[in-house]
Amino acid sequence: MVSDAEVVRDYERWFLSPFGMYVDEKEKELLINSMRFKRGERVLEIGCGTGRYVQYLSELELDVVGVEPVYEMAKRALQKSTIKKEQIIISSYEKIPVGDNSFENVIFMHSFAFSMDKIQAIKEAYRIASKKIGIGFLNKHSLTTIFKVKERKEVYKDAMPLCGREIKKMIEIALSDKKGEYSIGINYTLYLPINIAYLFPFIDDFLENINLPFGDFGMVVIKKNK
Repeated sequence: MVSDAEVVRDYERWFLSPFGMYVDEKEKELLINSMRFKRGERVLEIGCGTGRYVQYLSELELDVVGVEPVYEMAKRALQKSTIKKEQIIISSYEKIPVGDNSFENVIFMHSFAFSMDKIQAIKEAYRIASKKIGIGFLNKHSLTTIFKVKERKEVYKDAMPLCGREIKKMIEIALSDKKGEYSIGINYTLYLPINIAYLFPFIDDFLENINLPFGDFGMVVIKKNK
């Protein structure tokens, strides 16, 4: 029987393959282009797992803290030499021990699909963020769904399948008392089957500009109006 630790280890190792590195690059690119962080801003990642994005965003000179409910995941993140103890909070997604508007940005990178109470998770993210909330998700309407690699299937087998339209509806329900206070944008990437996409990056670049809702990875951004 394969343990959860082995599944996560294999998933992280997959990112060292040529197509894994390409996926990682495109997902990070979409995050940066969608959120448009400014140097020094505070970013809270909800569901930080083993700390991959905490590391990455810290390298970009952002002030990053990760929230992770699973102790084993948080422990692995803290084993990384570049992550400090104060950068990881062990907490559920729905009740995080930080103040209102205490971070400019809040992000979910794949983790929103695992939330037990998605409406409350959105409310909590909105409470904490002073500027933007980003929700990165694997798109259930992706053109490449049947080509998903084994490592991704294993890690996300317990995650709720999502699409941009469904997340937008959840946001409208969660923030029903805040109409007019925010705007929503959705962008997509990774349109080709992962095992060949890295060979033809110009095709993904072209389809991103068209922004059809069929990319393998999407990013919903909630922007608070000033």
